[in-house]
Amino acid sequence: MSTVRTPIVPKPPRTRERVLVILQEQCKQCGLCVEFCPKNVLCLDTTKYNRRGYHPVKACDYEACVNCEFCERICPDMAIFLADRDEAEAAWKSGSVEQNTLIPEFMSQTHTATEEKQ
Repeated sequence: MSTVRTPIVPKPPRTRERVLVILQEQCKQCGLCVEFCPKNVLCLDTTKYNRRGYHPVKACDYEACVNCEFCERICPDMAIFLADRDEAEAAWKSGSVEQNTLIPEFMSQTHTATEEKQ
């Protein structure tokens, strides 16, 4: 018998107020976030290495994310967390957060919104 840890009322992906931010350079490939994610959103990116020589974590299936915060709480290096959408967008636009550290859905929405303004 398998136990699934899921918040009682997950928010639909398009109405989420928080987005997943992964600081890939801080990741040390411990795999705790991957193991504890109840929806298998995260996986190790075996195609690249970070500056520390580890395969960083990436969001493989962001649509399944229910914002349970298990990954944020279990990460010993604080390399993954949920941020308010507005703060994450401001950090992304200012360049303090690299494009590849935010989940793909958020990057594409921000990129599209920026193009529409121009």
